[in-house]
Amino acid sequence: MNRITAPAKWLCVVYWFLVVVPTRADDVKGVVKNIPTPAHRNVMVQLFNWKFKEIEQVLPKLKQLGYSHVHVSPPQKSNEKVWQWWGRYQPIDFSVISGPLGSEDDFKKMNEAADSNGVNIVVDIVLSHTSDVTEMPEPDFVTFNNDVIVSEKFPQFDPGDFHRRCNINDGDVNSVRTCWLSNALADLKTESPHVRGIAKDYLKKLVGLGVDGFRFDAAKHIEPDFFGEVLHDVPNAYAFGEVIASDSGSFPQIDALDFYDFPLVATMRRAFGFGGDLRDLKNAVQNHHALPGPKAVTFVRNHDIDRGEAGDRGLDDNSLDTFGVGWNRQSHTLDRTDVILAYAYIFGREDGLPYVFADMPTLPPNEQDDHFDNEQLAAFIRFHNLCLSGENGVDRRPDIYRIETANAIGWQRGTDRFVVINKAAETFPIRNLVTSLRPGKYAEVHHGWDMDVQSDGKIKEWDVPGRSAMMVVPKP
Repeated sequence: MNRITAPAKWLCVVYWFLVVVPTRADDVKGVVKNIPTPAHRNVMVQLFNWKFKEIEQVLPKLKQLGYSHVHVSPPQKSNEKVWQWWGRYQPIDFSVISGPLGSEDDFKKMNEAADSNGVNIVVDIVLSHTSDVTEMPEPDFVTFNNDVIVSEKFPQFDPGDFHRRCNINDGDVNSVRTCWLSNALADLKTESPHVRGIAKDYLKKLVGLGVDGFRFDAAKHIEPDFFGEVLHDVPNAYAFGEVIASDSGSFPQIDALDFYDFPLVATMRRAFGFGGDLRDLKNAVQNHHALPGPKAVTFVRNHDIDRGEAGDRGLDDNSLDTFGVGWNRQSHTLDRTDVILAYAYIFGREDGLPYVFADMPTLPPNEQDDHFDNEQLAAFIRFHNLCLSGENGVDRRPDIYRIETANAIGWQRGTDRFVVINKAAETFPIRNLVTSLRPGKYAEVHHGWDMDVQSDGKIKEWDVPGRSAMMVVPKP
């Protein structure tokens, strides 16, 4: 595989993600009428544990809202003794698409519908391990001699395809890659040609069914060279990985993968938390508190944060904080305003591929915290997509900071877009703010409030309500 330099890769990755959208205007709840429809889309949504038929039904709506990609849960045959979501992360047979989420036919129809709507499907891939030996599909599915598997009933594997059972020592790279998650998930020898061959066949099968990309679960528990090799035969597929760490310097160097930006999540939690300083968000990449834009899938919540409970989900220095942005460690109550403000930040900034989490539809309504069609998110998505420009939407308007306080930050996107986030309870007054915005009238995309930029580029007077985020574009 040819090595791609960072700038060239940025162009290639962004080009792959951007999907041309018809220019007709659609009414979207949460977006002021007459705000232009973007020419491109560049937003991923995780429809966590949704059935393939359910995803197929919402694809037209996702397109209308401005999503370009859908992250779907693992489709391979899995441990169906475990009906809960984590059973899908316990593979049994990679040659079969079947299980609680739907059949192979359902999966194929979902992909066909996605193609017809100009939406790309990204599949969750679990290749570091198979099933949990403490909740096997049937008795004696796996047997041991001491800590070594001596017999098993996985259709594609032999006992020699598994590492010896052992607890992970996070300080030992070899242990991280060869021991068992939770000392229970049967760890595959992903270094072996046989296991890699099965992985390649699985990815090719998925692409043959219409899949456009992959999210690799537990990526840090697999050898870095694995990804380039198994992705070689699916060269047009996008891929990103899960590495849960708060320090950007601890991420493996894998050219074939982008990554969830967990360091940025940790930074946002500190910044948006009580007593935190929003100025920490300005130079997050330079301060190693966020991944570089070309490698970052930027998010506020995903299923690791929403459902994670173990210490290894930790996002602070002491690995005690298991919940990410918007959670209080004492009460575990989710503060939706903090979550929305953090979403405003990732949609308002130049770097990264924004990613939205949507909860399981099987949850009771009062437990469904996250919705892909939240009206404020719809406005943020519209703003983000309107910031894409140039041929195929590759060009990005740069961030130019104009407001820098502990509780309020504001920045231009180029010369005709503006973002302000105010986490304080009090109104933030803007008076005679110097900018390089083009003079004229602007409109806030969610409420429609007017903002005037004078001939000298100043914003003479504009008030930002407490606990809110404002995104403005030229008024049509």
